[in-house]
Amino acid sequence: MAEENEKPGGQQIQSVPIAFAAEELSVCGKCGRDNAPNRPTCIYCGAELAIREEFISQAKVAANDLAADELGWNIIAKAKDVARSGSARDLDSLGFPSDELSNLSTSDALIPIARFASQQAAELAQKRLEGFATAIVSDALFEIEKLAVRISKVEFDDGVVSFTDFNRGTRTSRPLSEISAVVLGTLRTGRTTTFEKRGMRKKSTITDETSDSRDSQILEIYVKGSIAPFAAHSTGFDFSVLGTERSLLAAENFERLAAKFRELAPMARVVTDHDELKNFLSGPWPESSRTDGLGRVQTGIGQRRYGRTATTDNTLQFAKFSRLQALDIDDELQR
Repeated sequence: MAEENEKPGGQQIQSVPIAFAAEELSVCGKCGRDNAPNRPTCIYCGAELAIREEFISQAKVAANDLAADELGWNIIAKAKDVARSGSARDLDSLGFPSDELSNLSTSDALIPIARFASQQAAELAQKRLEGFATAIVSDALFEIEKLAVRISKVEFDDGVVSFTDFNRGTRTSRPLSEISAVVLGTLRTGRTTTFEKRGMRKKSTITDETSDSRDSQILEIYVKGSIAPFAAHSTGFDFSVLGTERSLLAAENFERLAAKFRELAPMARVVTDHDELKNFLSGPWPESSRTDGLGRVQTGIGQRRYGRTATTDNTLQFAKFSRLQALDIDDELQR
């Protein structure tokens, strides 16, 4: 009998093994079945598996495979460090747009590299990244359920900053030395409404479609000891604190207010390039989206069409980015 991997005449048809050897397989501690040694989870029951060091480079991890509102684990790094790393190949393997690295070279922001369903998967992917420091942060640390405090006014006085609550009119004062982060960004909402005519055999034809979008700037200010920021929106905010520097344009006023915080609170992380970084956020933190059916709607005289509205917004995405800047993870990034 001819040996395996050989033709009857002795001619070899396979020079390298195409599967893992029996002694290389990982045994699931939950169901007891064998798995490939580069799998992070059991193919049969889904339990997590320990991957030996020699197979980490081959580990199969799914990056950015989560819905916007699911809790995950993020690999975080400083934007400048990523730009200088020269790790394009490793970044590409995690879905990071490495062809745009030059856009990060002057950014002081912390950014997500990739997001994973478990801490183990994030740690496996982290070991592949070289050339820059990283940290792993759970979405739970952002405490999104704690709402920002909307403010109508900011005042500076002898090393103290005061915030006026937009709804209550009350004032909260804190030393400027306690400001940990200031983040300027844009909240974006898009809506598309579609009407369609449905015919026989479930065939449908789109008869009308309308789209609109709305952008509004926001400045969030964080104080030490709190993950929920004070938030200044483009409507209903008093920029009188800028004095003679006040502009007729809200966009310029927000930039100047952020610059004032940078001057008066030099230890704070001040980030004003959120809009330039949005492409780097969309993979790990996709914008939220939903579709609502409108049923049959009258669209003209004697005409009724089936309608639906698709809505997208980046509120959750911005909240994560903003609160990331306030996290004290510099020590972890220096390891």
